[in-house]
Amino acid sequence: MTGSAEPQHDPMRLRDHPSFVPVFVSFCDQLVAPLRGQRLMIKLFGQRAPTEIAAHIVMMHMSARDATERPTLTRLQARLPGSRQTAVFITMLRGLSLVKVERDPDDARIRYLIPGPVILDGLRGWLALHLDCHAQLTRGERLSRRLHDDTFFTEMIRQCATWLCRANRPLTSFPDLAWTDEHDSGIHLALTLVARSAAGQAAVDVSTAELAASLGVSRSHIRNLLTAMEGRGLLSFDERRQRLSLTPGFVASVEAWFCHQICWLAAAGERADRALLLSGVRA
Repeated sequence: MTGSAEPQHDPMRLRDHPSFVPVFVSFCDQLVAPLRGQRLMIKLFGQRAPTEIAAHIVMMHMSARDATERPTLTRLQARLPGSRQTAVFITMLRGLSLVKVERDPDDARIRYLIPGPVILDGLRGWLALHLDCHAQLTRGERLSRRLHDDTFFTEMIRQCATWLCRANRPLTSFPDLAWTDEHDSGIHLALTLVARSAAGQAAVDVSTAELAASLGVSRSHIRNLLTAMEGRGLLSFDERRQRLSLTPGFVASVEAWFCHQICWLAAAGERADRALLLSGVRA
């Protein structure tokens, strides 16, 4: 683990909890659920670049101390690679009303980018899922309840600042799962298979048409992803190629990522709680 949000205990001990498997399987299913069947949304957020752009907009918007730190297209292009790609995706986010624009009252040429409720509510739910899973496996405080308070939500976002650097995320420590994230909807397919197989305990019926419809991509893209995952040793097909099984090593890798990720975010939540307490604000 890297980054300032490193947990103080061994995340892998969470696998010893008697409810680990059902909590883990539910997590994988719920992480994909908000995008399931939402073709436009998964087309956008099934790609890494729009997700990264949205994350920077949220962080800059919620942590800005003055107008010079608020997100604008120019400031985002200075932070992110591919200025043209950044502009294209921001146009898409605006077109879907996921991001709004506010003109500077003193200079109309400056347009601030504001994350809309779909992004903020989605992020709130994403964080709550992680915090709930951590609480279930540690008997810790359900910090997810505090996310309903905007003060705590904002402080937790600030405490996640190092997440913007991809190298600090738990995902980068698990090459096989990180590899799936390099492909459009790849990580969503991987998590769907993990959930459907009850964390690798059962074989999965393969319907490229159903998977394609669920994940909002083409059948050929699903077939190519499954073939590539097979070639990488993440899964194997039966002789008729109608059922597949995830390899134990890949399931173990996803389990380890899950443990590290929920601990990373729980640690950020605990820091947010302490920061508010020290400042005299209790959300």
